[in-house]
Amino acid sequence: MCSKRYLTDKELEEALYDSDLYMDDINLDLQSSDSELDCETRVEKQVDTNDGNLANSRKSLLEYEESSSADETDSDDDQDIVIPARNTRRRPRPLAKIDKPKSDMKAPSGTVWKKSPMMQKRRFAANVMKTAPGLKQGIKPQTPLEAFRLFFNDIAIELILLYTNQKLQAIKDRETRSSFLQKSRNFQKEEILGFIGFLITAGAYKDNKDPVDEIFSEEGLPIYRATLAKHRFLLLLKCIRFDDKNSREGRKEHDNFAAIRELWNNVTDTFPKFLNPSESVVIDEELITFHGRCKFRVFIPTKPGKYGIEANVLCDSENYYCFAVEPYAGKCENQPKGYNSGPEVVKRLVALAKIENSGRNITMDRKFTSLATTAELFEKKLTVVGTIASTRRDVPLELRPQSLNKSLPGTIRFAFRDKET
Repeated sequence: MCSKRYLTDKELEEALYDSDLYMDDINLDLQSSDSELDCETRVEKQVDTNDGNLANSRKSLLEYEESSSADETDSDDDQDIVIPARNTRRRPRPLAKIDKPKSDMKAPSGTVWKKSPMMQKRRFAANVMKTAPGLKQGIKPQTPLEAFRLFFNDIAIELILLYTNQKLQAIKDRETRSSFLQKSRNFQKEEILGFIGFLITAGAYKDNKDPVDEIFSEEGLPIYRATLAKHRFLLLLKCIRFDDKNSREGRKEHDNFAAIRELWNNVTDTFPKFLNPSESVVIDEELITFHGRCKFRVFIPTKPGKYGIEANVLCDSENYYCFAVEPYAGKCENQPKGYNSGPEVVKRLVALAKIENSGRNITMDRKFTSLATTAELFEKKLTVVGTIASTRRDVPLELRPQSLNKSLPGTIRFAFRDKET
């Protein structure tokens, strides 16, 4: 009998799905497991070979070993033997098959979808770009500081300076016995700029979580000590503010983001002023990692940071430039109904990015996509590519998963309207 054991048909079938056997081994097993008689025949033939052939085989083996050792001695450099990996078995993907509906379809909302595309004689105006992508005329910053000041202009810096000095004065009035506070002068514009640069540098060098004493020590970067004194940095960190505290409570009744809304709008309104978007832009949500105390902090387990502030952004699909961003600040008492819904967020982002009538395409996921939103954007000469939930009332029953369960894998089914597919 043959000493090697071959897989049975049942074992081979289990191995195909439960292990990563190589195709060559599987083919060998298939060929060898057809009959045990073939195995016995091969063994008998091998035993009956004459002694001369066996001697020739041993001689060839010795010559091969000698030549191999000589090659290793003569070679100056060691060379690694690379054995190419054999391809493992992969299940083939099913070929896509277009399943054309037999008749027109009607959605629960009453929307009628055609089984064939509508005839189009000319190109839609929404597919014609009005402006060329790239930097706008006259925008040529020569240094990183000039590029930074395009976004943080004098208005933003003066706003921070005003409210920070207001906070400093309030602390002075409250703590009259502190000689240090009473002698402290008001902050200057250069200190605000230096403070922002300090924070950016600390984040770039991963020093933002180090103790302040360690940052300002001799072992820290000299640029920190050259920017601000330690006591001045701590005082500025305590006093920095971005809004008028006296009117904050009234503004928080309809905006949870009131403490920073004025500065936020001042900075983000500059985003679309310097660059024209490419042919396609993207709308999606992003989690800004933040573990501090905040009323509208969210938890998203699928994101790397998990905790933070959620922001809806409109970015360029080619250079990733952000044209508009809106934070999710939770619900307020006096907030309009549906203010934080996906379609409403899309309308506000498009308005902030100033891309109406530009002929751009917007790609977004099902949180933001709806038939009414796409129709409204099309009137503004913008096209949309997005996923839509199958449970929406505008989706006909023939396109829902329940109606496709009996279809073959890879089946595609289309539905058409005048301007939608």
